[in-house]
Amino acid sequence: MQWDTDYAGKSTGILTRARFLWSKDGLYALFELSSAGLNTDRSKPVGAERKGLYTEDCVELFLTPAPASPERYFEVEIGPFGHFFDIAVDRGARQEDTAWSSGATIATSRRVSARTAVIEVLLTAPGIVQALAPKERLPMNLYRMEGKAPRNYLAWSPPRTKKPNFHVPEAFGALVIEP
Repeated sequence: MQWDTDYAGKSTGILTRARFLWSKDGLYALFELSSAGLNTDRSKPVGAERKGLYTEDCVELFLTPAPASPERYFEVEIGPFGHFFDIAVDRGARQEDTAWSSGATIATSRRVSARTAVIEVLLTAPGIVQALAPKERLPMNLYRMEGKAPRNYLAWSPPRTKKPNFHVPEAFGALVIEP
């Protein structure tokens, strides 16, 4: 899939491509970023979670493992240098579990002169792996934050909010798990 739309549904010209594969081991995702500014604080360690990563350049994957409970979903943020933050969200109970782990294995590469980046990730959390069953339609959305000023808030399935807000499960598309 690919998109260049922002949270309001307007075209930005900033292209993001994503591909997914699944296996008994987990969910594999590949993000290809064009017009990448690579605005990331690289003084922070890559191996530790980065609260507030969304204030820098990153992609976000929101995945609902139980379609009957759309208010409960996982959020995984990944930066172009491998920084990450993951969280389990329960909007109905107004709870966020920052101790939850997506079990992410991350690899990244960049071409600064071409302003491109590639982010690869394998998500192995039990709640994700258990949801990966043939013919499932898992509510999902993909986002990308890019740039400093002006800041771009890109969305694969735009929530069409007045201000950037990605926590809108009603706007999620679907990840179809094919055999």
